[in-house]
Parts: sequence; C-alpha cells; structure tokens
Amino acid sequence: MTDQPKEFYQKYPGFEVKSGTIDAAGKKVDYAVFTDSGQGFEYTVEGNYFQTCDKTSYELCGKEITDTAQPAKVIRASNGNINIEAPGGEVIIKAQSIRLVAEDGSGEVTIQSNKQVAITAPVQNFKGSVSNQVMSNSASIGAQAVDTTGNIQNSQSSGADDTEGSILTKLLKINEKFNKFLKACLGG
Repeated sequence: MTDQPKEFYQKYPGFEVKSGTIDAAGKKVDYAVFTDSGQGFEYTVEGNYFQTCDKTSYELCGKEITDTAQPAKVIRASNGNINIEAPGGEVIIKAQSIRLVAEDGSGEVTIQSNKQVAITAPVQNFKGSVSNQVMSNSASIGAQAVDTTGNIQNSQSSGADDTEGSILTKLLKINEKFNKFLKACLGG
C-alpha cells in the first residue's frame, strides 16, 4: 500500500481550514485557519508559524498572577534572533522598570540612531572600566558644578596643543606626565 497524500480542506461560511495543502508562497501547510478577508494563522510543515491580522493584534495575559517571580509573557528563541520591526511607526516599551541585559561575556547593548539619543532621568549613572566619547563636531558638558578627577592623571588639551610646539616641548611634557605618574605611584 502506498502512502496516500494527507490533505484536508474545508470551507465554512466566512472561513476555511486547511492541512496538507500548498499555500500562496508554495509551502506545504501543516495546519491553517483563514477568514474570507485573509486574516488567520498558518503552521507550515517546515515548522514556521505565520499570523495575519489587519489591525491591532492585542493579547492580555497575567490577570491571575500573584507571584511577582512568575512572568506573564515569555518569548524565547532557542536559536536565532528575535526581531521587532515597525518600519512605519515607533516601538514603545512601557513598564514600571525596563532592563536590557546582555548575558554573554562578550555580549553588548548597542543603540544606534540617525538623529538623536536622549536620556532623561534625575540621576544617570555610568559604570565600567573604560569610557570613550568621540564626536565629529563638538562635545559639551554643563552643570551647576563640574568635577573631574583622575587618580593618576587628569589632563586636557586642544588640537592646537598637539600640532603646535617643537618635538622637544612635547618630549618635556611626556617626561613631566611620567614623573607625576611615578610620584603618585610611590606616594610622594
């Protein structure tokens, strides 16, 4: 007895149910339900899931949760990336607290913008081992009081300082910085 293709298609008033048929993209359907207006969902035999909704897709969950350690929603990708895209709008995330955590030892959090990145908060803390700022135009710091501290060195220079002066002057400045460094290390 040969394997017979397993196909199911049932049309009801206003919607249809399919299994084992081919979809519009040429993929074999594992299970699909679509309305006459094209809204619905589909699982392909390759393991993909597609959902079509013409307006707002709204999900309410967590109504009965009383344990703060229990999540109301989990989206987990065993492999691959998670992409959230809104090419014609904004992505807005609202919560009591928001944490972005890169857990891998080589992980990173990157924010890119073609116009502006704005951070507004009463207190802003940045902690790390190295902080770099490179601006192609200008950098400004303004406050009622500005303090800078360097345990070994705290210096400022302008581009003119680097290009003006003789090599001997530059060497003397390097020697002066090195002497300050040695005195700071030796406690004197």
